[in-house]
Amino acid sequence: MRRLLLMLVLMLVSTASWGACTVSTVNANFGNVTSFALSGSGEVQTTGTLVVTCDATLNLLTNDSITLNYIGATVNANSRATLKRTDNAAITDVIPTRLCGLAGCGSSSEVQIGKAYTWSGPTLLSLLGAKQYNIPLYFRTVPGQNVSAGPYQVTLNFSINYNVCAVGILGLCSTPQVGTATTSIVLNMTVTNDCSAMTTPNVNFNSAPLVQNFPTVSQAISVTCTKGSVYTIGINNGANASNNVRRMASGNNRMSYEIYKEATSNRWGSSGTERWSSGVSSQVSADGLLRSYNYTARVLTTQTTPPAGNYSDTLVVDVAF
Repeated sequence: MRRLLLMLVLMLVSTASWGACTVSTVNANFGNVTSFALSGSGEVQTTGTLVVTCDATLNLLTNDSITLNYIGATVNANSRATLKRTDNAAITDVIPTRLCGLAGCGSSSEVQIGKAYTWSGPTLLSLLGAKQYNIPLYFRTVPGQNVSAGPYQVTLNFSINYNVCAVGILGLCSTPQVGTATTSIVLNMTVTNDCSAMTTPNVNFNSAPLVQNFPTVSQAISVTCTKGSVYTIGINNGANASNNVRRMASGNNRMSYEIYKEATSNRWGSSGTERWSSGVSSQVSADGLLRSYNYTARVLTTQTTPPAGNYSDTLVVDVAF
């Protein structure tokens, strides 16, 4: 009787039918990233998910394996997918992106186009949910990318080989689910405008007995901002202005002065046309990041010379995109 029951059980198991597994992904989004987070030495990270759903899985350590074959990407270079601007096809800026099977891309887990990565054993078992494997895909940007602001996107294409046990007996897999499926994942990023540095040297008129004797000071403010960004730069009126005229203070005494764009009589202010557009900066670096704005500062000679003293003021320089 025992022998007959065992035969019936084996026959029932052998005639069970299991369908193929299905493969899908959860897209990855880097979110909003300042351009200088990409141009520096660090890496920006995000995570997507490869989802393999089967008719049945065993919550046991088996010989299950899932292999990701990296077929290609809509935009790529040097065997890596590259994010590209989606709003303007004429802009050639790209952001190379690494795909890894482990967080931090450790243990040589980067997968390049034309290569494969396999999850198996305890690692795969730890990713098992209810009849599906949720496998994290780790993405990291390659450092040192000088790109303009805007939306970026790339699609990565995969072929997935799976070997997942549906039914096991005495530690052996009697019914494997084996197959191949294709899928893709979309990466998105929005690069935002930013400025990483501003050089604002102090203005020193030195000493003079009369307002007519103070020298004109010629200097420059330099700003490093996102490649191709359009912005204006302004200087406020300081702490002691009167009727839109800047003034330095020494106790209760005041000395009027002004700051002009380059060597002109055009006042450099904080609003309207008094602001300075980046498109007409005095100088620009070859990479388009660093712009300089030459200015002249003058003590106004139409005023009465105030009492002797140390006069000072503090101005705020701002950048508006």
